[in-house]
Amino acid sequence: MKHEECNFFRCSNRVGIFLVALYILCFAWYFIHPVNQSVHIQMLEMSYFGFSGMNFVSFLLGAIQTYIWGYVGVGLWSLLGCCHTKGTCKK
Repeated sequence: MKHEECNFFRCSNRVGIFLVALYILCFAWYFIHPVNQSVHIQMLEMSYFGFSGMNFVSFLLGAIQTYIWGYVGVGLWSLLGCCHTKGTCKK
């Protein structure tokens, strides 16, 4: 079985893009399911720096922060040694 070399940036990109997709779904849910919209906005304001409402700037700031959290999460996972073993990924 061939082992693939671990690539921190590729793994982080995949996790970051996945988290941004979830963020887009969360942002769209505000318009799709208009129940408790004030609570939804309050949770987004608590979760993201600079979030000021359902506008483009807030959306962009949240997406960037979510993508960065993908890198942070994979970095912590790598530091703990749970993901990599001697430079190769297990399949």
